Amino acid sequence: MSLNNINKALITIVTGILMISCKSVGPKTLPADQFNFNTSISEASNEQLLMNLIRLRYNEPPVFLKVSSVINQYTRAGGVDARAGLNNAVPTGANSAVVGANYAWSNTPTTTYIPISGREFSTNLLVPLPPATLLSMIQAGWPIDLVLDITTFSINGIRDNISRPSARREADNQFFELLELWNKLNRAGILGTRKEDKDFLFFQENFPKEYEEDVAQFKKLLSLEAELNEYTISYGVIQKSSSEITVLSGSIWEIMLNLAWQFGVPEEHIESGRTKVAFRPAYRNEVPPLNIRYSKEKPERKFISVFLHDYWFYIDVDDMRTKRNFSFLQLLLNLAENTTNAQAPVVTVPTN
Repeated sequence: MSLNNINKALITIVTGILMISCKSVGPKTLPADQFNFNTSISEASNEQLLMNLIRLRYNEPPVFLKVSSVINQYTRAGGVDARAGLNNAVPTGANSAVVGANYAWSNTPTTTYIPISGREFSTNLLVPLPPATLLSMIQAGWPIDLVLDITTFSINGIRDNISRPSARREADNQFFELLELWNKLNRAGILGTRKEDKDFLFFQENFPKEYEEDVAQFKKLLSLEAELNEYTISYGVIQKSSSEITVLSGSIWEIMLNLAWQFGVPEEHIESGRTKVAFRPAYRNEVPPLNIRYSKEKPERKFISVFLHDYWFYIDVDDMRTKRNFSFLQLLLNLAENTTNAQAPVVTVPTN
């Protein structure tokens, strides 16, 4: 190889490595990274919620970890090694050259988890959801049967069901009549909520006469003053006055517990005393709000699944009602979430 050719080879290799090293990779990797991490975090969050529902069903304490941060670091390194020699011997000898190059690429994502405990656990999971917020969700378009049936235990003394063994009861018939009337009046735009110094539920003035009987029955069911058109919203069990709507809303823990004791588990676990029989309210026709299924074999058609107590527990991918209720429960968790104290313990795990 001539010295001229050696120089050309060296220039080509060095130029190539410099071009690679100087080229930015961040913008190109961002869409794929964001999608992949979003998918993984979503799946992990759903699996955690399902696992904790099952733990509550077996009288086991739930454990929550939340993702605090995800850092994805890219590292690139490259180098060139070149040596050349000239032979001036007579007769002419061969020139020698050794050219080498290396390039390394690494991707090191790091995920930080924060256990929900202490004051945050109390605030996020044990404090009842604000009744005014729940009623505002109805006004925003969320189904009334979904919001009130899952999150509340009584409204002005009209009781919904409780499924946990220590306080098990059927819902009052008036509760479903109330939900039906509420839904009808809400769809007609007659009911609304607003916030001033207090939270209020009010009736539209001069509403169509065809709804007069429905409005009167709504007020009668809740023992409300018939002549008033607005009522304060408060949390509690006992209605203090006829101008108040008193809502006993549940905390996330209570809501999860109530839902957990309504889906089925393997009969052998009930017979062995590991857990107890599920609560089956008469009005639900044996279909729980969260129809969690179980199988010895890993399910193929599943929305989400976890393996616990020697069984696969899962939500069927085609079960739209359970998926809706499960997603709503996940939304309530986010709604109740409080800012984590910076001093809380963290778990940082490198992700390969």
